[in-house]
Amino acid sequence: MGAWGTGLWEDDLSCDIQDEWNDLLDEGASTKSATKTILDTWLNEFQDYDDEEQALADLSILYISLAALQMRHRALERNIKEKALEYLEKGADLSLWEDADETDVEDRKMVLDEFKKKLMATEPHLP
Repeated sequence: MGAWGTGLWEDDLSCDIQDEWNDLLDEGASTKSATKTILDTWLNEFQDYDDEEQALADLSILYISLAALQMRHRALERNIKEKALEYLEKGADLSLWEDADETDVEDRKMVLDEFKKKLMATEPHLP
């Protein structure tokens, strides 16, 4: 994964997920269908990980990205919210930031904390 910033959309994986989401919606998919397609694609991709830390980080980015996209479209699903919160509680992708500058690590923590607060305050729109 390539990260170039601490924001939610400042790494390759989250951008790929967002691009795929936008393409699916542009093609007429519903938010529920887009979510299912993205989960099927990426969960299959992550099955072969040998590195647990990398798997946790990428799964975190997947669910956080989906939660953010669903929130943007007022279509947050309860299971996506729960999974995103679960991964945020586990530390999300902070393991990827171990070798980064301390300021970047703190900035990433702040971004994740702010997102967690927004996510917790958002009621799911779909079951």
